[in-house]
Amino acid sequence: MLANFAYQFQFELCSLIFLVCLVVQYGSAKRFPTITNKLFSIILLCAMLDLSLDIAGCITLEYITTVPVWVNYLVNGLFYCLQTIMPLLMCIYLIFALGYTFSSNKAFITLFAPASLFLGIQLINPFTGLIFSISEVDGKLDFVQGPLHILLYVSVALHLLILVSIVFFNREKLAKKQVLTILFFTAIVTVATAFQIKHPYIILTGTAMTVAIMLWDLTLQSPETMLDEDSGAFNSAALHLFLDGELGHRQVHCIVINVDGLSTLDRGSGNLASKTLARQVGDYFEHVHGRKSWFFRDSKARFWILTRTRAELEQVSAAIAERFKGNWDVSGISVDLMAKILVASTNTSTKISSSELVSIVNDALNSENVINNHRIRLDIDSSLLAKYRRQQIIDESMRRSVKTGDGLYICFQPLISAEGRKVNAAEVLLRYNDPSLGPILPAEFIPVVEKRGLALFLDTFVVEKTCAFLAAHPEVDMLHVNLSATEFFHNPANRISEIVNRYGVDPKKICFEITESSAARNAEFLNTFMTQMIEQGFSFALDDYGTGYSNALQVLSLPFRCVKLDKVLLDEGQRSRRFLESTLHMFSELGMVTVVEGIETREQYEMVVSLGTLWLQGFLFSLPIPEKEYLEYIAKDSETK
Repeated sequence: MLANFAYQFQFELCSLIFLVCLVVQYGSAKRFPTITNKLFSIILLCAMLDLSLDIAGCITLEYITTVPVWVNYLVNGLFYCLQTIMPLLMCIYLIFALGYTFSSNKAFITLFAPASLFLGIQLINPFTGLIFSISEVDGKLDFVQGPLHILLYVSVALHLLILVSIVFFNREKLAKKQVLTILFFTAIVTVATAFQIKHPYIILTGTAMTVAIMLWDLTLQSPETMLDEDSGAFNSAALHLFLDGELGHRQVHCIVINVDGLSTLDRGSGNLASKTLARQVGDYFEHVHGRKSWFFRDSKARFWILTRTRAELEQVSAAIAERFKGNWDVSGISVDLMAKILVASTNTSTKISSSELVSIVNDALNSENVINNHRIRLDIDSSLLAKYRRQQIIDESMRRSVKTGDGLYICFQPLISAEGRKVNAAEVLLRYNDPSLGPILPAEFIPVVEKRGLALFLDTFVVEKTCAFLAAHPEVDMLHVNLSATEFFHNPANRISEIVNRYGVDPKKICFEITESSAARNAEFLNTFMTQMIEQGFSFALDDYGTGYSNALQVLSLPFRCVKLDKVLLDEGQRSRRFLESTLHMFSELGMVTVVEGIETREQYEMVVSLGTLWLQGFLFSLPIPEKEYLEYIAKDSETK
């Protein structure tokens, strides 16, 4: 078939100008480099090149007698190749947008067959003329379509059919507007191709493709889903994508900053000022070391900055710590922001997921050891990862046990009277025996319980078991029950009272132990709770006194009846003995009962008794023992006295 060279490509030229504007706009926007974003960038560049070659081909064919033959072969050959590749790229884009990969589904590889066949034929076309040739016909140089020229349209049709099939079988994963866009894309390309076959001199395929790509950009491309609008940072979803791409291939070096005070302006100056401050902080993080860096906003107050080397990590984190020592100026308002800064690097050959890394870092940053405007360092090695994963297993196991009660039980550690009086009293201690892991020490499962929000359920379990035991054994005089800090925020007085009343237990037989750390953090809530419970007959003991959280003034401010001195006060030495003696004397003068914990040797026993303590507790007398052994213990104790 001979070609007439009077092509009308004005529409293509206008479309090319529009497409160039779209490419510039797309390239200037901040986008996270997901595989779909990268593919769409390739699609845009291929479309622009395809339109350029289409226009160039029209011009070179119009001047076929003066343009070198090899130029026509090159320009038109490349144009036909791109016409084949474009629908294939659209199919690949949709596959990745749906979350599939070629490695996970080998059937997708067959998509390359039609395009590969046509491209192979195109490579040998200058020698065979199967697609087109530049030949002399009737003594005049002409463009001649080859016998396999129709394969171009067949390849396009096949890929469009595949595209529609993928949409149909995965329509539940796509939004309605996305389905309509892809169907419209298919329809407009099909109509343009049919029009091109019927009217080969009016060039419209490039225009149709430009319109389709514009709609594709508006509906399938969603860069805003990866951006935090206020700060300009990439968001949490982008952070996980980035980390998943880095972890396992190289070390990850990150600076994680928790910025306290970003919402300070909301109350005084409105939300706009708060957003301005967030943008200012975001701009600083993005350019903190003189070049654009990977930085993310994981939550309202938490930012991540990823560096390439450990040296960069130290340099950038030092600069951030120094910057937050000063104030931030927002619309004439000086704002003092406090920053907790964690510097972390992965150092393990064990595969680690993004969710594990983020969780480990967040746990470390939320710990009480992080001081504002100071840096702490965390090396995430194999041992730390193994510890974290064991905590996850314990967490899952504890959640199951909370529902069923399996594996949870209470033990009793007796309280001994220094005066030798017969009193059946003990501290109730929770124990856990996992069916798979075996016995798990409290030092392991208690932190997991408190961190995962299970403390409330376990406290209820212990109170319930304690009351059941007291109801069944009225000979027991008193039991000490530990309560976690979580309790005091949930006004537990009514819930605990209901359990005690249900079993008909005298409240005077229960003393609740509150740790120093809990009392220090929750003094106001704790005071309200203690007052309500004391009115009903319950009593309270301050546990772990001497671990550094509280002081005598705090004890005086809360209605504790008893103080349990931690075993750290039993350290040998004259100064320790004097401190313990003065402490016991002080509480005796205040009319408070004292219990010294951690008695393990006869020498310790004799010392604390001589210093005036009223009660003792420790391994010298008994380990924590199950219910049956405790009953035998108090029965034997009763016989000996």
